[in-house]
Amino acid sequence: MKKKLKALSRTCLALACAITVFSADTVIYATDSVESLEKQTSNLEDKLNSLNQDLDALSSDISELASKIEDTDASVKKAELDLAAARVNEEMQYDAMKKRIKYMYEAGNTSLLEIIFSSQSMGEFLNNTEFVRNVTEYDREKLKELQEVHQNVKAKEVSLKEEQEKLQKMKTQLDDQKEALNSAISSTSSELASSSDALAKAKEARAAAEDALKEKEQSQQHSSGSSGNIIVPPTTAETNDLVLFAALLQCEAGSSDYDALLAVATVVMNRVESNRYPNTLYGVIYQKGQFSPTWNGSLNRVLNKGPASLCYQVAQDALGGARLAAVKDCYSFRASWSGHAGVLVGGNVFF
Repeated sequence: MKKKLKALSRTCLALACAITVFSADTVIYATDSVESLEKQTSNLEDKLNSLNQDLDALSSDISELASKIEDTDASVKKAELDLAAARVNEEMQYDAMKKRIKYMYEAGNTSLLEIIFSSQSMGEFLNNTEFVRNVTEYDREKLKELQEVHQNVKAKEVSLKEEQEKLQKMKTQLDDQKEALNSAISSTSSELASSSDALAKAKEARAAAEDALKEKEQSQQHSSGSSGNIIVPPTTAETNDLVLFAALLQCEAGSSDYDALLAVATVVMNRVESNRYPNTLYGVIYQKGQFSPTWNGSLNRVLNKGPASLCYQVAQDALGGARLAAVKDCYSFRASWSGHAGVLVGGNVFF
């Protein structure tokens, strides 16, 4: 039992250190790939199974301990009754001895000494002396036996109460560990649900991106031979980058005008390839003070719903090397109503 308690204590401590809060506001698929989410979800499932197994084992230990406590409580009550009985027996024996001695010494005209000295012969004298000695020896022995019984029962009672207290402490520890395990299970279940939801969204986003790529390959409307587009070497990106890129394009240029979307994508990719800006999509998009959707909430709203198919297609095209020739040297844009000078494409002016 002690070894189990120590092992379970270590488990609960490790769990308490490992449990983290999974924020619902975090854009999971903007930072985690499908593969990493699959691994995370699998690990959480294994962790939850392990916690449930620990809880089953702990519940069994608690049940076993409760049964032992019940038996010990019954033994303590029995010892208390035995001790009370021994005390009563001891007092009764002591009272009987006092009465017998008083009777022998005080009742009538006969005393123990008279019994001894009334002997008519040496043999009778010895017999009477032996009788008196036996009477007193009997009383001493009986009293001694009663005292030993009393002491043994008392010692047993003390031992049982110590065991009772020890078992109660063990049960308190097990109950605390059970509470910690239940808390860990609840937290892990919530974390697993969030991870599973994020995984489902990431898979949907990847499928949408793959569909957009197929549509692009099948469509000749915006092929590499289009007079308004140019092609540069492709840029590698994770699925999560593609989703984030498509969402930003939708926020900045809507979801229906291919050229308007590609113009914004061209500016973003120009920045990625420039030494003056971060060299990653994530770094460019989230660079402080650059793209308002990153701080006004619109980017998160699009990510929660999932970008439109055309936005995925344009993002994939831009990562594949497509650029809108009209804005190939532009690194910034404003809304057309701002009055800023530049190349007008869709609802934005590029410069």
